[in-house]
Amino acid sequence: MISLARNVLPVRILFTVFGTRPHLYPLVPLAWAFRAAGHEVRLASTPRWTTDISYTGLPPVAVGGPPQVTTNARDDLAVAVFSQQPWPSDWAANVAGLTPERLACLESIGRYLIAAAAAMVDDLVAFARSWRPDLVVYDSFSYAGPVAAAAVGVPGVRHLSGTDSAQRLEMRQPTNDPLPEYVSLFARFGVPATTDPSSTVDPTPPAMRLVTPPKLHPMRYIPYNGPGGTPEGLMGQRSRPRVCVTWGHTMSDTGDGLLPFRAVINAIAVQGMDCLIAAPAREIELLGPLPPAARALASVPLHLVLPYCDAIVHQGGDGTALTAATTAVPQLIIANSPEADMCGGRITAAGAGIAIRYESHAMVREGVQKLVSVPAYREGAERLRDEIEAQPTPAEVVRALAGG
Repeated sequence: MISLARNVLPVRILFTVFGTRPHLYPLVPLAWAFRAAGHEVRLASTPRWTTDISYTGLPPVAVGGPPQVTTNARDDLAVAVFSQQPWPSDWAANVAGLTPERLACLESIGRYLIAAAAAMVDDLVAFARSWRPDLVVYDSFSYAGPVAAAAVGVPGVRHLSGTDSAQRLEMRQPTNDPLPEYVSLFARFGVPATTDPSSTVDPTPPAMRLVTPPKLHPMRYIPYNGPGGTPEGLMGQRSRPRVCVTWGHTMSDTGDGLLPFRAVINAIAVQGMDCLIAAPAREIELLGPLPPAARALASVPLHLVLPYCDAIVHQGGDGTALTAATTAVPQLIIANSPEADMCGGRITAAGAGIAIRYESHAMVREGVQKLVSVPAYREGAERLRDEIEAQPTPAEVVRALAGG
């Protein structure tokens, strides 16, 4: 248990997030568990994300703005990340084995994330000094969070989001020394830089965890995929297999990122299977005319769709993979980034799916056919679901962190 500044309930918990839904959504179950236990909660991010935070029912705090980097620099970084050849699936646990070029890529990502923190840290610390939280819980890539915790002298808890968050991008790769830009964030407020959180909350099941940090609080993954309800017509008996296709929240920003998934939809349809497409409406429109066996579900929470599917094809995001794992749905991961290689490797190792780099329709057809016809994948997915359900609930983690 962490010793909080006040020994009476309720205590105040400040959550911070770097931004983007894949980083926001994993925080929601624990934040609501604190609320349900009677504690005060605030969730801080840049103004762009206050609407998404409001949809969760949690009180948002708008701090700072976008990173002070040029559009060209941001786009060049995205191209560099999504044009990588396959990385080892365990690379985050063996960073020293990466090539100098790959280490340089990681440092570039780290500096971008630090720039994002620099753009929000002044406002975040000002709010923390005014509101006086007893605990700061920060997304693993929200480097303003540990600064705010240090500035007000309270414990800082690092909240992971999956296999991807095993990365420590605030470090000079492959050492344990923090980047100078990270150190300067703390220097603004006259406090020493720290890379060691008071403790770590990890909703990743053990079979998918690459690194086990000290002072770990394992937590059951509870999917939150945004607001919405179950689409009509999904319940009841199915006469043929049904496969969900999704590409998360960031794939469409990478130029041709949608093209493999358009091919996936066709590959599913020609095999006599039904295809459900879970994606934002504006991206579904980009796909053009769909096969008769395909049904588009615009902006629907994924966890309300997957119980009615026999398999899923996706981009290898942690949130998508873990949501599918909670419903024991076998997964075909089409990776095109180092993070997706890592996620796909863990799903494959758990026996819950297949990971590929897209090369042809035939690869997709073969992969989907295996998932729906080979019982071992369903059995592996069920084992992974059971492992998730055996982890402590968010309510139990709240008691461990706040007491009472």
